[in-house]
Amino acid sequence: MRSRTRVAAAAVVLVLGAVAAAYVWQPWRRDAAVPGPKMNTQTIVREALTSNTILNAQLSYGDPDTLIGGGGGILTALPPPGKVVKVGQRVYETDGRPVVLLKGARPFWRELRAGVSPGEDVRQLERNLVKLGFSVGLTVDDTFTRSTALAIKRWQESLRVKPTGVFAPGDAVVTQANAIRVETIHVKLGASADGDILDYTDTTVHAVANLSTAQAGSLMPGKPVTVALPDGSTIGAQITQIQKNRGSDKDGKRLPDRAVIEFADQSAVSGIGLSAVRVTIPSDTVDGALVVPVTALLALADGGYGVEVLRNGRRVLVPVKVGLVADSRLQITGDIKEGEEVVAAP
Repeated sequence: MRSRTRVAAAAVVLVLGAVAAAYVWQPWRRDAAVPGPKMNTQTIVREALTSNTILNAQLSYGDPDTLIGGGGGILTALPPPGKVVKVGQRVYETDGRPVVLLKGARPFWRELRAGVSPGEDVRQLERNLVKLGFSVGLTVDDTFTRSTALAIKRWQESLRVKPTGVFAPGDAVVTQANAIRVETIHVKLGASADGDILDYTDTTVHAVANLSTAQAGSLMPGKPVTVALPDGSTIGAQITQIQKNRGSDKDGKRLPDRAVIEFADQSAVSGIGLSAVRVTIPSDTVDGALVVPVTALLALADGGYGVEVLRNGRRVLVPVKVGLVADSRLQITGDIKEGEEVVAAP
């Protein structure tokens, strides 16, 4: 507790250097009569005092990933930047055939048809077919069965392509997301569908804030925060990731640690663009603190602090210790009581 008091007092010295110089206690004023109505007084209140960490952040869809094509053919349709594509929907088109988004851990690398050897790729395809509603009685496993071929045919019919019951690697692209947002297109119509096709991101907006090393060490995922939006409104959110050791940029400079902040209510941040926002993180709280404005604090000649309390119509200097400092208010302890009036700078 003493350590925190000293640190807080040091912070007051830094923040109020000019105030301390201007409001050094003058002993000859101890018993001075209370002057006229221009004197500014404030009431000592007992309340919970919370100090906050303020971070500048940026709304973001997250770091983009690259979608790589591998089925060959000529690109005949591409999505516009900003488009959201869900699992089962067309991402782009080659040779007039849709290339669909599926969910999985790795890309398809071989043709899947009757007689193919069992494998995890069969399971991955069947899992998607079940999720998309194209299977009846299909058991999701590593084995390609008649039910698998039938489910593929139903899926192909929904895409208005020839129902062969055979799945080719170029029929789909795979990510681990249920939906993606197209960020950047790397190719043009008429180009080959091999190589980098586009960059994509998450579909949800979150905030990203750079952190100092100390902040990255003290903040934890799950911490609730308040985010001030560009229109002046605020919304509750939560830190979900503290990203450390992010490597270096192209110039070899270390990338800063950062916090990723998620919004439960996406409607509050949709449609406002990738704007700058301010994040307030509660960092320390004292319940039942005796609180005065910072402008009531006096720097004493011996290096301590005090406040002028109005007692029986006179100003009385009371030495105090400074506890938690939060914005323009601070916690004090000493021979003071809740409800007493202190003199503060105008």
